[in-house]
Amino acid sequence: MRQAPEPFTRHKAGRGILFYAQQQILVRMGSLKAGLAKAVITPPVGTKLCGYSARTQPSTGVLDDLYAKALVLDDGETRLALVVCDLLWVGRKLASDVRKKVRKQSGIREENVMVTAIHTHYGPDIEQADKSYIENVESQAAGAVAAACNRVKNARVGFAAGECRVGMNRRNPQSSYKPYFLYSWPQGVIDPSVTVARIEDEARRVMGVLVNYACHPVTLGPNELNISRDYPGHALRVLEDVFGEDTVAMFVNGCCANINPAWVFDRPDVSPPPPPVFPESTEERVRETRRLGQILGGEALKTLQSVTNLTSEANMKAEQSSVSLPIRKDIPKDLSHWIRRTKVGEKDYLTRQRLAKKTITTEVQAFRLSDAAILGLPSEVFVEFQLEIKRESPLKHTFVSELANDSIGYVPTAEAFKEGGYEPTVSVFTPDAGSKLAQAAIGLLRKL
Repeated sequence: MRQAPEPFTRHKAGRGILFYAQQQILVRMGSLKAGLAKAVITPPVGTKLCGYSARTQPSTGVLDDLYAKALVLDDGETRLALVVCDLLWVGRKLASDVRKKVRKQSGIREENVMVTAIHTHYGPDIEQADKSYIENVESQAAGAVAAACNRVKNARVGFAAGECRVGMNRRNPQSSYKPYFLYSWPQGVIDPSVTVARIEDEARRVMGVLVNYACHPVTLGPNELNISRDYPGHALRVLEDVFGEDTVAMFVNGCCANINPAWVFDRPDVSPPPPPVFPESTEERVRETRRLGQILGGEALKTLQSVTNLTSEANMKAEQSSVSLPIRKDIPKDLSHWIRRTKVGEKDYLTRQRLAKKTITTEVQAFRLSDAAILGLPSEVFVEFQLEIKRESPLKHTFVSELANDSIGYVPTAEAFKEGGYEPTVSVFTPDAGSKLAQAAIGLLRKL
């Protein structure tokens, strides 16, 4: 191979592009193409926020914008689209409407589109938001996919996993205030994995990155009235500052149903642990949110920069399946009352099924890209199931996204139902529902 006079000199060759580097490294671009884009979905100030039932005041400001971000992957025969919205959750209707708009605008089959949320507790209350805002979210999300399609180009991708401890198990059995009631437990189960994807173009510029980590975005506390992406926003900002503003950095939240941030406001070293005390100042709360986000962002950056074995061979596939999860017969009175007064009322499928105490049929979805999978689960799932799914996955790297394509509530472990506490109390499912969901996910991954 000849020595090129410049660091990178391009030469067309067959289907791909050859790059000659001074180090005489040869890279062949193969069949993978990718495109990324984002659109702002920040609601108007005054919109009611979602995530805390006791927080009834409307939003009073914006700390950082909310986005709908899209990653489009193409192997020449199939196109897949991942859409991540900076929302608390994505219901099945919103996901369905986005998919239909994507099909109409971009031609991507609905079953090849995954729509998920980062689960920020400082975003709009979708159930009470104006219809015009919901329509705007749907249009912006579908528009981001269309823009990503317009930017599709030859690409290569690499994966890796690091570790950090931004998240901590929140079901502390030593709590005296209500056992297992949202108090940090350092000895509890977590998934410390920070799984990343690095997507480069022909010139080895980073087009986009994907970061997967499991932790509740509640770092600002229950009294915050400003709109925010929470710690994921600060984590992604670290990556954007390094790779450049043209890079689209995306965050996918893992199974964080029983994982809270490792706040400085907590005192898990005290026995019994007291409730976390949040400062009154937004500035002080943001300082802690930024700290946790930058820890995650720093680990993601280190891991992304370690990715050197990238591939342009797509090996893409999409699978989805329906799964029916059984509803418990002993729904607590308070939860039953909440279901009955839900704004969407009797016309909503979930409400009708919950009140009838029947099964809920929902969707599990998975994409394959090279030796990695992106798995979408429809609910707030305990982290133990994510660990099980990753152990049983036949692929080297598995990105797990909860709250994808649907939002059906908490899915705790059978052990958690025996222990009691917040999540099992507000869950409508039987103790074996989580295992059914995990097995459906594992079966789907094995089909990829």
